[in-house]
Amino acid sequence: MQSDVEYSKEELIKEIDSLKRLNKQLLETFHETEKLEFGWTGNLGQWFWDFTINEVTYNPMKATALGYTEEELPEKVPYEFFTEKLHPDDYEHVMQMMRDHLEGKIPVWEVKYRIQAKDGSWKVYQDRGKVTERTEDGAPLFLKGIVFDVTDEEEEKEQLKVKNNKLRSQMRIDALTSLYARQGVLLELSYLKEREDPQSIIVLRVDDYAKYEEELGIFMSENILKTAGKIIKDAAGEDHFAGRYRETVFMILLDDAREEEAYAVAEKVRKTVMSTVFEVPRDITISGGVAEYMPGETVSELIHTVTEKLVAAQRQGGNRIIG
Repeated sequence: MQSDVEYSKEELIKEIDSLKRLNKQLLETFHETEKLEFGWTGNLGQWFWDFTINEVTYNPMKATALGYTEEELPEKVPYEFFTEKLHPDDYEHVMQMMRDHLEGKIPVWEVKYRIQAKDGSWKVYQDRGKVTERTEDGAPLFLKGIVFDVTDEEEEKEQLKVKNNKLRSQMRIDALTSLYARQGVLLELSYLKEREDPQSIIVLRVDDYAKYEEELGIFMSENILKTAGKIIKDAAGEDHFAGRYRETVFMILLDDAREEEAYAVAEKVRKTVMSTVFEVPRDITISGGVAEYMPGETVSELIHTVTEKLVAAQRQGGNRIIG
């Protein structure tokens, strides 16, 4: 005769198996529903990471997009299954972002990285996740997030950069400052609305330039603009666009940059100008305004905003940046 203990054990095993089957069906249903709810381009679905046992549950699209079949995936997927496929140049940045979030230093983990597909090619994923449950002392227990394949977008962005660089190379360069001339600045400004990444702008002007022009004459005072232009070009580097917007007004356009980054670039220019010995018997300073382009804003509104900041900086005595 079967004991109550044996009977209970058999019943418990049946119940666990039943729950596993139900969980499998619910997960498959969730993945199908997810395709409908998040059907926009590049969506690879959500993922869930049980930190305590290092087990990841995710929509199979995240792996099949890399060329793996579901049959090739391990039954229990550790987080390393994906991190070991990261591009070497992206690995440390990605892991540091994750560590910072796990330690509570940043509220959300959001990062873009290259990941190697089965055939050896590289995809670009954008991942966003968050710890949803922690212990009483703050240790992470569970995370969830969502991932997108943005490979096509990144390729289009690179093609656009190549196109823009080609156009820039064809633009007339301002002979005095070696920066892009006004027509190039206007063309670059026209791209603002087409870009999805954050865009920022810096407008700069040498303090008291009209006084120097009167005291020193056009030739000597133009040496001030020439030197300032070189400083601005060096600060902008290859990543940003620098031009001579008007006779004495310079402009730097920063792609994929928030206002804080633009402010840092403007401050670098200001400090360099202040410490540079110009070819005139004067201590030269520069002021500027910084603003970030807001979606829906017109270019005229953006320029008005940043110009007002420049004017305010010079009215306050100059040698300052207002963001």
